[in-house]
Amino acid sequence: MTTKSKFKYKDIFGAELEESSSEMTGIMEHAQLAEVTSDQIVKGKVTGISKEYVTVDIGFKAEGQIPVPEFIDRDGDINVKIGDELEVYVSTLDSRSGGIVLSRAKAAQIAAWDNIEKAYENKTTINANVIDIIKGGLSVDIGGIKAFMPASQTDIEYHSNLEDMIGKDIEIKVMNFNKNQANVVVSRKMVMEEERKKRKDQTVHKVKEGAIFKGKIKTISDYGAFVDIGGMDGLVHMMDLSWGRIKHPSDVVSVGQEVEVIVLKYEPEKDRLTLGIKQLINDPWKNITNKYKAGEKVIGKIVGLTEYGAFLELEPGIEGMIHISEMSWNGKIRKPSDILKKGDKAEAVILDIDTEKKKISLGLKQIGPNPWEELKNKYPEGTRVRGKIKNITDFGMFIGIDEECDGLVRNSDITWDAKEKTPVKGYEKGQIVEAVVLDVSVDKQRISLGIKQLGEDPWVSIPQRYPTGRIIEGTIVKVTDFGVFVELEPTVEGLIHISQLSDEKVKKINSQDFKIGNKISCLVMKTDIKNRKISLSVKAVKEHEEKENIRTFAQQQGDVKTSLGDLLKDKFEVKK
Repeated sequence: MTTKSKFKYKDIFGAELEESSSEMTGIMEHAQLAEVTSDQIVKGKVTGISKEYVTVDIGFKAEGQIPVPEFIDRDGDINVKIGDELEVYVSTLDSRSGGIVLSRAKAAQIAAWDNIEKAYENKTTINANVIDIIKGGLSVDIGGIKAFMPASQTDIEYHSNLEDMIGKDIEIKVMNFNKNQANVVVSRKMVMEEERKKRKDQTVHKVKEGAIFKGKIKTISDYGAFVDIGGMDGLVHMMDLSWGRIKHPSDVVSVGQEVEVIVLKYEPEKDRLTLGIKQLINDPWKNITNKYKAGEKVIGKIVGLTEYGAFLELEPGIEGMIHISEMSWNGKIRKPSDILKKGDKAEAVILDIDTEKKKISLGLKQIGPNPWEELKNKYPEGTRVRGKIKNITDFGMFIGIDEECDGLVRNSDITWDAKEKTPVKGYEKGQIVEAVVLDVSVDKQRISLGIKQLGEDPWVSIPQRYPTGRIIEGTIVKVTDFGVFVELEPTVEGLIHISQLSDEKVKKINSQDFKIGNKISCLVMKTDIKNRKISLSVKAVKEHEEKENIRTFAQQQGDVKTSLGDLLKDKFEVKK
């Protein structure tokens, strides 16, 4: 009968034991396992993967199991395979049974804290993954350790949309940490500023007026766009973005767009860099008059609409303006958008080119014939027309003489009676009236009509009806400081100036001597058809009567030696 050998040894707790030789191998293995303690990180190899656990061999024929969830990545997949080596944390250890509980997550956390501490002390960068948005900033993961990144530390520029960063892997710097409180504050901005400074140091010595760089649009404002040319930001003012007219910088550039720019000005002391984009393209306004002439027809695209007109792009950088007054001959368009739309192709006529102000005036209505020229031919001066009164105003009335054309009869052309202050009061809107065409102004786009011209102007025959020297009778209608107005017939008045009221000098007119409505005899001294004036005199009537009396007396005496001239001479010598 074979007897098993007995060995004495101390277990990991120091107890002295005796066992047979057949059990020695297992005992030795447990003794070796005593070299592994709990709460330490060891290396292991994946030996098995089940639905619930990943089995890891850490040596000494000791295996532990780690729950599968510790190996699930962001996509929901197990990120290890059999044969992979990895570091694990020994959570618990049972030397008698050989059972061991491991944790991959705990090992990662311990390693992560070491990395965080080293990164803080050495001011180096570490990788992190953005998890979620939290109050005041972002929550990021550093190897299993959650850290806080304030919103102000997410970017060099203010980052308004933090959601764009969720799920991204970024480089960060540790600003502060407390391992006991599991509190870590990190910054992406610090990393970006360092990188930017490095790039700026490489760029700044190349910056000089006229230098050309490739850059990227960082931000856009109402007045321009900021471009990063390699660690340096420069402003491209809106006026330097394009030779053409733009309402906003976003019309021609967008954030993130790569552009080529030229340095216009650099002020190192102010760290101010001014860039240009349009300067890299030839100015289309040079020699513009060689390409376009006033009076020529052009075709372009409507690129802008305002209340007062439309902008037509003839070519990139060259635009012309069509004023609303140049869109229709009848002037009835209320707003340009009634007939034009942005993006439409349109034909126009060049009216004027101002090379100094870089402006081109265009006309839309000039594409077709001018209807006012046709109206001038259709209604020559003196043509009689009939139409309906469209509107009555303080200065006259409008009469429709064509489907789209109205003529104006001014108050002064309604009646020959100059005394009538409101000649329109005898007319009503909608009334059919007859008138005479006085003028068709093509430039002013206006037709002047007259009603009084249908009859003869009473003033035309005034010189024949009231010749100079004739004594006539009229009615006093008005007394003023400078004279008396006398009505000779309806619509015809004459003036007796104060100097012509009496032989004697009159300083003030006595209204009792010249009452309105009284008849008065006066002599026609002068007629002025152009100014429609008749000068009358009472004083001259008396002189005329005296001359006639002398002439009659001379004829009665029949004295051949005494002439009429002598008699008159004697008379006036006596007066002197």
